[in-house]
Amino acid sequence: MNNLFWKIIWVIVYAITAYFTFTGKMMMAMYWMAGGMLAESVVSLIYYFVNRRK
Repeated sequence: MNNLFWKIIWVIVYAITAYFTFTGKMMMAMYWMAGGMLAESVVSLIYYFVNRRK
């Protein structure tokens, strides 16, 4: 998955996670981290199967 768009999205998601962590909102940071990791893995899996068909 070498798409610049998705790399920028993941940097933004993890920056939001870091913001919540550093401001002491740990539960919101955990939600963002779990959601971001799940979304990243789903997108990666979709890209894997789409590129495999070509």
